Amino acid sequence: SAEALEKMSKVNVLIVDKTGTLTEGKPSVEKVIAFNDGLSEKEVLQYLTTLNQYSEHPLAEATVAYGKEQGVEMVKTEGFNAVTGKGVEGTINGKNAALGNEKMMEHAGTVVSKKMEEEATSYQKQGKTVSFLSIDKTCVGFLVIGDKIKQTSAEAIKELQRKGIDVLMLTGDNHNTAQAVASELNLADFKAGMLPEDKLKEVERLQNDG
Repeated sequence: SAEALEKMSKVNVLIVDKTGTLTEGKPSVEKVIAFNDGLSEKEVLQYLTTLNQYSEHPLAEATVAYGKEQGVEMVKTEGFNAVTGKGVEGTINGKNAALGNEKMMEHAGTVVSKKMEEEATSYQKQGKTVSFLSIDKTCVGFLVIGDKIKQTSAEAIKELQRKGIDVLMLTGDNHNTAQAVASELNLADFKAGMLPEDKLKEVERLQNDG
């Protein structure tokens, strides 16, 4: 609209989200990793799919679609709860299950071992999103999800920067994942691990600074 174009002429900082804005917003499961805790990869996937069937998050939908492709059987979940910006939790087969990022693991009282963290980091540095699975406060595996960067993103950002507009990416994703995406798009400014309220505060801070 004319009003939007008029406002855009006064903008000197553009804040963007990552998923669905810079990336295609079509996440897909690339790998399921099971740690040696007696649970097979198929069992880990069953927990992942079962927990995610109640969530409306795009990553959850991608996981459920993948689980169905692999012929996973859903089991009953009780007390399902989505924790904004962190993940989901519920009781499956009488066990407390939690799925999500590092903040979700803290929320569930689960310690992610150094070895697990290192393995997860290797995927995050490729720009992938990692969701950890905890069963009764033990991290039993994780999910690797990819979401391609849009072909148009790099050129659009370059054009905005040429016009003197600073582009700042705010994402709830992990720092390593955000760093990989920012590097590919030549974005100097980004903040990762942000909850929705953190993003709002950052917008308000920049508005207050003019």
